[in-house]
Amino acid sequence: MKPGWYILNYHDISWEENAYERAIGGNFPPDIFRAHVQTLSRAARLVSVAEGLRRWQQGAVDEPLVSFWFDDGLAGVRRYALPLLAGQGVTAAMSVCSRFMLRQEFFWRFKLAFLTRGDGLRFLRSRLRPLGFASGMSLRAFTLDHFGAEVLAAIDAVYTQFTAAHDRQDAFRLFDDVAGMAALRDAGWEIANHSAAHYPVSEESYLDHFAGQFGECEQALNAHLGLSSRFWVLPFARQPHLAGRLADAFAAAQPGDRILVLMGARRNIAAQPQGGLLYRFYPPLVDGPGLLRYLRSTP
Repeated sequence: MKPGWYILNYHDISWEENAYERAIGGNFPPDIFRAHVQTLSRAARLVSVAEGLRRWQQGAVDEPLVSFWFDDGLAGVRRYALPLLAGQGVTAAMSVCSRFMLRQEFFWRFKLAFLTRGDGLRFLRSRLRPLGFASGMSLRAFTLDHFGAEVLAAIDAVYTQFTAAHDRQDAFRLFDDVAGMAALRDAGWEIANHSAAHYPVSEESYLDHFAGQFGECEQALNAHLGLSSRFWVLPFARQPHLAGRLADAFAAAQPGDRILVLMGARRNIAAQPQGGLLYRFYPPLVDGPGLLRYLRSTP
């Protein structure tokens, strides 16, 4: 592997397969994740996010460094990834959406994924047609490109139609609660701000809510976990769709010395004088040697 700080981004580590996570991606069984960790421990130096950040900011990334990062606050990470990484003597980072942690709102993309099972999508397409949806369009792309209150309401209405109240409440178990996040914090993990509800706040469709979403999550992290995050992690961060005004929105939110984190499949070499951005890799669902080949093939 070339010198650089490689940050690998996962969603969940779990044996469970369910209708909510199956269509999202980024979910790995523990044996595959273990193979990733073991393979990379031989090919690079595994470091905490804090150590990687320090060396990145100092311009001292003269060898391959690998850190692990998990988005959305899913409970399987604490159950499986925490002990696996502890066995290697390394901690990781967890990006939290406060409304999921506090059971205030369920992830809208999980609702959409659930509707792929059965006949729900037919009803959702019908509700979205007045908003511009047409046959042949991708539901995933349309809901992101046209994201707003009307799209959310359509998804929620059909999801409610196809689920029972007790099932909707039980689905929150996929996400860790405050006690689970406190356990990660106490184990030395970095707790990052992933916005309140995982809306596409980095894209033109919802950029005006950037400060409100990150501010709400920041307040929740402070109130319930007693911390202030060092990282604001963009939900989705679709590279071709990032708003041209994103940097201005970040600055207007008065982030202080916080760092903006996104996807990008690139190594982090050295921070820019103004702080710069952090990029993360989205690992393919392959074994350890396959992951190593993938990382070695990147520029």
